[in-house]
Amino acid sequence: MKRNNILQKACILVLPLLFFATPAVNAAPMKARVIQQYFAQDREGLDKSFEWTLNELRKCDPSLDIIVLPEFSEVPGKTKSNQDFLQTARTYGPILLQLCAETARRCNSLVFAGVVDTTIENPRNAIFIFNRNGEVIGKYYKEHLTRGEWSKLDKSYTEQWTKPYILDIEGVRYAFLTCYDFYFYENFANIARWKPDIIIGCSHQRSDTFRALDIINTFCAYNTGAYLVRASVSMGLDSPLGGCSSIVAPTGEILGALRSEIATLDATFDPKEKYLKPAGYGNPPSLHSEYIEIGRRPWKYRPGGSAIVPPLPEAPSKRLCALKGLSSVISNNLLASLGAAVAIGASEVEFDLEETEDEKGILLLEEVLKKLSCHTIMNIHLKAIEDQPWKEENLQKVIDLIKVFDAQNHVYFMSGSSAVQEQLLRIAPEVPRCMGYVKRRDIVEDALKFKCCMIQLSKSDFDQSIIDRAKEKGLRCNLFEVDDPKEAEAFFAKGIDTILTKDYQSVSEGTGIK
Repeated sequence: MKRNNILQKACILVLPLLFFATPAVNAAPMKARVIQQYFAQDREGLDKSFEWTLNELRKCDPSLDIIVLPEFSEVPGKTKSNQDFLQTARTYGPILLQLCAETARRCNSLVFAGVVDTTIENPRNAIFIFNRNGEVIGKYYKEHLTRGEWSKLDKSYTEQWTKPYILDIEGVRYAFLTCYDFYFYENFANIARWKPDIIIGCSHQRSDTFRALDIINTFCAYNTGAYLVRASVSMGLDSPLGGCSSIVAPTGEILGALRSEIATLDATFDPKEKYLKPAGYGNPPSLHSEYIEIGRRPWKYRPGGSAIVPPLPEAPSKRLCALKGLSSVISNNLLASLGAAVAIGASEVEFDLEETEDEKGILLLEEVLKKLSCHTIMNIHLKAIEDQPWKEENLQKVIDLIKVFDAQNHVYFMSGSSAVQEQLLRIAPEVPRCMGYVKRRDIVEDALKFKCCMIQLSKSDFDQSIIDRAKEKGLRCNLFEVDDPKEAEAFFAKGIDTILTKDYQSVSEGTGIK
């Protein structure tokens, strides 16, 4: 077993007035250990790395209070396929978890292990939390899954709002981050609101440099006001990437860090010893997060919070769109009509945008985006006269507004005009588009020509052969105007993805779809 006993200092500027403040009541110092296993490139190496991890757990002793293993610590290496990955997790996971429980009891320690939770129908990326009696007292499910995980693990729970997972164990408050979670700095401020003492990090990070990982680790500890105890994987003794299992203080001081070693690391600290700083202009010392909260201006940043819905690529394949909002209830005010639809849960709304000399429509769009951006998917119907293009400068203003309000992943343009579709493809190819139906034209061919991702027909123009061809080409299909729940269900069964309805509330209640 190799240990790194060298204290490494983070490169931070320490002003004379910054200091460690001793709280009124200290916890007893805690000794933490992180286990940095080897990420193998083949099956033989994976098996050996797993056995090494088991042996390191067996070597743990009662001097330890905290033991942390990396993410996917039961699958420490490459697998041939998603099926092979899950089979390995199902085989090795129970073995590792049983030893974690035994280690927790034998060492009278808390054990945190990144292991796939295969005890549920749809496996999730989890951190299992064992108390000193060896009992599982909690599971943290990774909030930010990489694209590679989408195809093999459940991500449905990441699409709803949740508060940070905070667990109080023996009077110490723990928060959790798994690998990719570390890159979402906006979440650090949210975690800090809950005043954690320790952040447990289980990582499988294999591509960043040591310097980059040092920055991420110290930034996390400093901004959350918590001690970070993070275990990761070695990419090989000579690798300049990955690794960097670390224990970091709230000051940003690195109490201990591994690089590419296949080893364990220990450090002792008092989790209740907080880092306070002057809050400026004679204000009393405070946590860094408290100092930041005083001046926070969230309305200047990107949309966030519990009202935000998943973007279009992750939106449900079967959903309703409130045609012009709740226009049947509120007919004289578009913003009020759209807002009412969003308020009762509409996952999508549609409204027309016309080009006028006074730019009235563009000004109204700004008000709509200002209040409702990313709170729903928006189907923006760009009206065109006799297949004529928009004035380029006006269309650019619309696109600029969408980008200003960070809505490019929550809107799509719908138009049956070839001229408008050609403009959009040329100047805003990143914004999704829907091809509207025009008689005497092949809508599927048009959609493919202009690289649209969906088509839209009216109920009177419904043609099953069109829907079948669109589906073969990977296009989503919209249908309007359907105001009867049973009729909507019938069209869903025929392959329609989104129903546009003027009676959103009744159709939603009747179908159980938003």
